[in-house]
Amino acid sequence: MTTVYDFNVKKANGAEQSLKDFEGKPLLIVNTASKCGLSD
Repeated sequence: MTTVYDFNVKKANGAEQSLKDFEGKPLLIVNTASKCGLSD
């Protein structure tokens, strides 16, 4: 079974981050539109 910890996310600076690094800690996952042209 796939869990949230099996995924990698791309940080704002373009670096990949494994969610496995946060296993056992509370997570708040937010989808931000940092490169959509509508943000400052």
